[in-house]
Amino acid sequence: MLDRWKSDQLQCPRLQFRLWQRRGPLKIPAIDSHAHLYFDRFDEDRQEVISKAKDSGFVGIINIGIDLETSQKVIQLAREYPGFCHAAIGLHPTHSQLEEEEYLETLSGIESLFEENREHVVAIGEIGLDYYWKDVSPEVQDRAFRDQLKLARKLNLPVVIHCREAWSDTLDVIEQAGSDVIGVFHCFGGTVEEARRALELGWYISFAGNVTYPKAEDLREAAKIVPADRLLLETDSPFLAPQQVRGKRNEPVFALHTAETLGKVRGQGLRELLEGTTENCRRLFRLTRS
Repeated sequence: MLDRWKSDQLQCPRLQFRLWQRRGPLKIPAIDSHAHLYFDRFDEDRQEVISKAKDSGFVGIINIGIDLETSQKVIQLAREYPGFCHAAIGLHPTHSQLEEEEYLETLSGIESLFEENREHVVAIGEIGLDYYWKDVSPEVQDRAFRDQLKLARKLNLPVVIHCREAWSDTLDVIEQAGSDVIGVFHCFGGTVEEARRALELGWYISFAGNVTYPKAEDLREAAKIVPADRLLLETDSPFLAPQQVRGKRNEPVFALHTAETLGKVRGQGLRELLEGTTENCRRLFRLTRS
C-alpha cells in the first residue's frame, strides 16, 4: 500500500516539487538546455550555483554564447566543469551589427573555437531574428542568421534559435535552410500555430520560466501540443525566473518550477517530464552520459 502511495505521488508534479523542497533533491536527471552562467551576476557564487544544480539531480547545463567573447567564456566554463557544462557558440541577432572585417573575423573565430574545442561545443547559437529591439536592421540580422545556419551545416552541429516578434521570417529562413539543419527554438514565445510549423519542420521547442506567468495562457496552450520527444527545458538564466521565484535572479535549479508547470498543463508527472526532456536534450546535442 505504501509503495502504491509513493508511486501515485510521483505522478503529481505539485506534490513532488513540495517534497523536493522539504526533503532535498529527488535526484531525477535534469538538464538546463539554455543558460548564461558567465554573466557577471554569477561572479560571486557561480560555483555554488552549479553545485546546487548538481546536488538537485541536474546532469548538465548548456551555456549559450551571444558573441565571440562570450562564446569563449562558455567554452571556459565547459573546460572547468567537463561533462557537466557544455557550450553553444554563436552571434546573437542583436549583436550582429558589426563592421565587415569584424563580422567576418567573428564568424571565422566561431568556427575556430569549434575546431579547437570539439569536445565542449555542442551547438551553434544563439542565432536568429529579433524584431523587438530596433538597434539592428532585419537585413543585417538575416545575413548573420543565414551565414550561421550554413556554418552549422558545415560543422554538423545543431542550432539554438532566438526568435522574438519575427516568427514568420525565422520559420521561412529555417525552411529554406533545409532539413539537414536541425535545432531548438529556445524560450518559445510564439503561438500554437507557430509551434506547429516549427514541429512540422522537425525542430524541438524549449520552454523557460515565462510559461509559468499568469498571463502566459498562449504559451501553456502551445506547450500542450509539443510531442514528448520534442520538448526541452531551460531557464535562460539569469533572466525569466519562474513565477514562484519571480523577481529573483534565475538559475538552473529553478527549472524545476518550470517543469512543474509544464507537467501540470501536459498531464505529466515531474519524473516523466524531467526524464523525457533530459533524454531529448541528450539526443539533440549528442551529449554522452556521464
